[in-house]
Amino acid sequence: MNIGVIGCGNMANSIVYSITKRQKHQIFCYDVDILKAEKFNNLYGATILMSESEVVLSCDIIIIAVKPKDIFNVLKKIKGLVDNKIIVSIAAGISIDRIKDMIGEKKIVRVMPNVNISVEEGILGMCFSESIVDSEKEKIKELFESMGKVIVVEEKSIDAITALFGSGPAFVAHFIESYIDAAVKLGFSKQESYDLVLKLFYGTIVNMKNNMLTTHQIKDMVTSPGGTTIEGLVEFERRALKGAIIDGIVKAYERSKSIL
Repeated sequence: MNIGVIGCGNMANSIVYSITKRQKHQIFCYDVDILKAEKFNNLYGATILMSESEVVLSCDIIIIAVKPKDIFNVLKKIKGLVDNKIIVSIAAGISIDRIKDMIGEKKIVRVMPNVNISVEEGILGMCFSESIVDSEKEKIKELFESMGKVIVVEEKSIDAITALFGSGPAFVAHFIESYIDAAVKLGFSKQESYDLVLKLFYGTIVNMKNNMLTTHQIKDMVTSPGGTTIEGLVEFERRALKGAIIDGIVKAYERSKSIL
């Protein structure tokens, strides 16, 4: 299968890395920055093409991996060439209907990945236009399953996936960074803090997953009457930490709905 990539940035690199690692497809690419396209050629054996139109004409599936502000310029250039091909957009906040407004009633897939696809541990929300048949849905789903967990949803849920899981790695990194800073404040070196805190988060997740423990069960296992853990938890509640986290994710969700 010929797969085209328009836009050869970081997310496109992660996508194509996963595709080519496990599956055999011919990759074609285009980017206004020729150096980015040449990197694709060097890493994945991709054929560099000279325009967005050439990518569409050469491929069965076209992944548009440009920034949301640039997608309409790309769609304008390819709108007369799409025919029966499948267009995959990873642009946050750009609905299938808005893509249809540019290229007509075509086969369109929206995918919202997160950066963890680079280690094949991503979460990818996916929705389809009405014109895509079940066999094509399975083909696209299989293509992206090498990158992590694929969730097929109605389009109305894509903005929630963007906030929870697209932005999620940044939020999780922020929480981890706070914990690292606390460890440094309490006398550990920066490197020790980094290594130990990553182990803490990773170990807790493995424990929950392997032993099928809930968050409440983990808290109950660690918290004793009048002890250190309850003291910290009470302070978190006093500072409304949980509410701040929820509010931050909701703000990201609202922003996702209002992009462009």
